[in-house]
Amino acid sequence: MNTITLKKTALVLVIASALFSCKKDDTVKEELSVSGKYEDGFFVINEGWMGHGTGSVSFFDNASGTLKDSVFQKENPNSEGFKPTSSTVQFAAKFNNNLYVVSKVRGPVVVADAKTLKEVGRIPGSSEYDWRAFVGLDENRGLLSSTDGIYMVNLKTLKPSFKLLGANGQTGDMLKAGKYIYAINQSAGAIIYNAEDLSVVKKIAGVTLGFVQTPNKKVWYTKKEYLYSSDPQTLETDSVKLPFTPANTWFAWFSSPIIASTKDNTIFLLKAPSFGGGKMLYKYTEGDKSTLDQPFITTPENQSFYKKNLGYNPKTNQIVTTTVQDGWGDNYKVNNIYFYDAVTGSLIKQIPYSGFYFPAMFVFH
Repeated sequence: MNTITLKKTALVLVIASALFSCKKDDTVKEELSVSGKYEDGFFVINEGWMGHGTGSVSFFDNASGTLKDSVFQKENPNSEGFKPTSSTVQFAAKFNNNLYVVSKVRGPVVVADAKTLKEVGRIPGSSEYDWRAFVGLDENRGLLSSTDGIYMVNLKTLKPSFKLLGANGQTGDMLKAGKYIYAINQSAGAIIYNAEDLSVVKKIAGVTLGFVQTPNKKVWYTKKEYLYSSDPQTLETDSVKLPFTPANTWFAWFSSPIIASTKDNTIFLLKAPSFGGGKMLYKYTEGDKSTLDQPFITTPENQSFYKKNLGYNPKTNQIVTTTVQDGWGDNYKVNNIYFYDAVTGSLIKQIPYSGFYFPAMFVFH
């Protein structure tokens, strides 16, 4: 082959490579665009109207400023969804780019890609289990709490395996922090496990709400009329007295209505009865007791919270809440979503929407 032919061949290869690269880049951009469909915003996890269909997942889209309904069902039209209709969607958590949606009353655990909401797996509803909450441990393992303790689950096969020692009866919220895993149990209070070998390290009777973690790594929970912080390395605690006594959430279980800021060491929690509801949201910034002198947010007239209807949006430093209208029957169709400045508590915007959603909690990216 002569020099001219070699140069021509090389030029053709360069052009072909460039064209292939451009085509590949365009494909990657398109895939990224699709994969981010549910990334710019947050999820609202809805119980649904029991006996009239299953719960659902809504999505608030930041770009359009709108709340999109039943996004999981729309992305998975051939899926079983959250059946059976006798179960109640109650909890969800994001872990390793997946959204784990947990139903109680013998319902399923549904796993979806958190950016596309395409279903990637499930633990079918079964009379054998009655789930409560989920926490991820690593890429292979997670924990599911239930009415009869805590189970290890293989995240690759989505098969529950052994039951952890130490937790008997109904168990709810869990958090992995530092060297420990914190869990709330109806009879024992807080149960703290060693994250390495899952042995019980400590039990704290009387814990009602928890657990959340602030930027200084402290873990927060309530007991009687006190808000406690726990060091997840040493388990040393400190406390501050609240202006009310938080109720537990075991009556018709829902996730603890307590959240934390990612910007500073601030806790937000609802003053609510054990069955949910209430009208006051309190704020505590560590070291400043005056932040508890009065409610940080009070719902508008004739509006109440329903379950864990508070969330912290880390992208906007805002508190997000939902309410239903006071009363019964069709009042539950009257919903509002509110956005508040997390520093001042001032209302930024309100979006009304209608339907029997019964919003249970939020999940943020």
